[in-house]
Amino acid sequence: MILDHHQAVLDLLAGLPVTLHDGQVPDRPTFPYAVLFGDTGNERSTRLCATSDRADWRFQVTSVGLTVESALIVADAARALLIDARPVVVGRSCGPIRRETSIPVRPDTDVTDPDTNRHPMFAVDTYHFVSYA
Repeated sequence: MILDHHQAVLDLLAGLPVTLHDGQVPDRPTFPYAVLFGDTGNERSTRLCATSDRADWRFQVTSVGLTVESALIVADAARALLIDARPVVVGRSCGPIRRETSIPVRPDTDVTDPDTNRHPMFAVDTYHFVSYA
């Protein structure tokens, strides 16, 4: 079930106009790009019989570019694909995706692009959706 939910978000983000990395980025990426990080869900019951039928899913999209503008363009493109979208998971009914948090665009001072000698800029948005059995 975890992999199916993760894949459903990857499928939604397949429409990004930039490269999407799934959790790991190569040493020399092509800028700009996005990275998806997903959690493993949190199951609980909404029924009296205590059988888990609801799962909360959170994930993060990190939008990266060599300028503030390019990081913001990637974040905007990801948001346009995700907000209010309902992931498709076989055997589950998924609610709409909502954005929970974001952090201001900032430089990644741990990384220096060897071609430009600049620190990449990045933005982070976290999202949430619920699925029901």
